Amino acid sequence: MSAFTALEQSGSQASLRLCLGKFLVECQDVSKALWRNNDRKLGKSFRSAFSISGNSPLSPAAFSGLKAVIKGIEKEKTTGVEKSPRGKREKDVQEESTDQEKMAAFSYDKGTGLLTFHGENYEILSLFLAVRNLYASLPFFEELQVCSERLEINPQDATALFQKAVLMYKARRFETALQLTAQVLIIAPDDHRVWYNRGVILSEMGRLEEAIEAYDRTIELEPAFEVAWDNKGVALARLGRFEESLDTYENILLKYPGYAEAWAGKGSVLSSLGREEEAFEAYSSALRIRPDYLEALASAGSLLSRLGRFEEALINYDKALQFAPTEPRLWAARGFALSEGGKQEEALQSCNRALELKPGFVPALETKVKILSEIRRQKARASQ
Repeated sequence: MSAFTALEQSGSQASLRLCLGKFLVECQDVSKALWRNNDRKLGKSFRSAFSISGNSPLSPAAFSGLKAVIKGIEKEKTTGVEKSPRGKREKDVQEESTDQEKMAAFSYDKGTGLLTFHGENYEILSLFLAVRNLYASLPFFEELQVCSERLEINPQDATALFQKAVLMYKARRFETALQLTAQVLIIAPDDHRVWYNRGVILSEMGRLEEAIEAYDRTIELEPAFEVAWDNKGVALARLGRFEESLDTYENILLKYPGYAEAWAGKGSVLSSLGREEEAFEAYSSALRIRPDYLEALASAGSLLSRLGRFEEALINYDKALQFAPTEPRLWAARGFALSEGGKQEEALQSCNRALELKPGFVPALETKVKILSEIRRQKARASQ
């Protein structure tokens, strides 16, 4: 992974070749571990646990062409040894010609992840994604292995498929998680939990229309599954369908008026619609149910700041910081409210705290610049 990052950041052709060689050697080692000639059973077990198919970019068949690239780069390294000063002067013209030939034979497009080596094209980006997916799955190896062992005994084990889909989601391997969820639905088409998980995965992938369909199916199967209503409202809002989102929240609140998340969601939608006072009432309802609800406190604080009610905003931010004292977003927002309320020194302290927690945090930096400018203006006026 670090080798690929270095490859993307490399500048010169020589540096590019060096980083590429290192990256490909690492990938080759991974390929050998997954397709073990000395222990095929173990290799198969690894591939099964990590859901690595036979047509993976890491497979020996897919990787075979890249071996020529590795050998070519290694050959360049061994033939490109440092020459003596005298020999170097004598070979200047030949070396310049050789370097030009190497550059012509080798190119890498960072935008597409396409490598060209002696006229042959190779997909490097797909190789990186395959390695990234593998590394992301490593923390869940033992659990994935248990699921795979169960599926080897019974490929129709819906529970094992469901659990494996959840693990792949945690590893952010959304395509694989979605495929596994589809397999579960063939076996258990009326399980509302599976439909809900499908909606969550699709939302993460940005496929919001399909996610809404999955949430609708979840609600149809289990109307009391509150979080599906909430997620549907969020997906509709992300699509800009605020009125439909508002209807969704109002429907669930008629049935479950004590659902704090729905009140907060309703508040966000009302805020987007410009109905600020109603939005504040919705956030207040959420906080009456859950006084420690961090997102509702932060959202209410932000809304109050926009309304110019800075003292009230500070009360919300201070409450939120009791529950999340290391959240830079809250410190930056507090700094903004203090600055707008004319308390520049306190505001500066809040922004500095945000930047201690997260150096380079843009909202805190922007507010800090504004605060420092205001402090300078105040000092200039005082000195006149």
